[in-house]
Amino acid sequence: MHKLVSFPSWTQYFRFCLVGAGGLLVDMVIFHLLYTRGCWPMEISKLVAAESALLNNFLWNDRWTFGSHRIEENAPRLRRLIRFHVVCLSGIVLAMVILGVMHRWGELQAEIANGVAIVAVSGWNFGWSRLWGWGAGRIRSPGTGMPRD
Repeated sequence: MHKLVSFPSWTQYFRFCLVGAGGLLVDMVIFHLLYTRGCWPMEISKLVAAESALLNNFLWNDRWTFGSHRIEENAPRLRRLIRFHVVCLSGIVLAMVILGVMHRWGELQAEIANGVAIVAVSGWNFGWSRLWGWGAGRIRSPGTGMPRD
C-alpha cells in the first residue's frame, strides 16, 4: 500500500545529516583503527570503515529518518538495504577517489581527506536515498496519490 509523504524533506535532510554525522564518526574511528593502528592498506581500511558506517546509517535512517514516512511501507527491509547499498556504492567510490587524490597527490592527512570525502558525497546520498532508496520521491498520478510507472 502506498501513501503520500507529508514529512518535509528539509526535516528528513536534517535527520539524514544527523545520522550521517554518526556514520562519519563510525567511519573515522574504524578507518583510524585499521589504517593507522592496524597498518591495513588504506583502500581496505576505507572499504571496511565505509561499509560499517553504511550499515549503521541504514539502520538509523530506516528507523528514524524515513521509518514512518516510507511510501513502500510493506517493502522488505532487505530490499531497502539493497537499495541503500546501491545508492551509497557510488558515493563510496566517489569518496575513495576524493580520498586518494587528496591524500596521495594533495598530501593531505588521510583522516582529514577521508572526512572531506564523506561530506562531499552526503547530498548525493540523501537525494537518491529519498528518491529511490525509500521511495519518497516517486512521481504520483494526479488525484490518486499512487505512483506512476
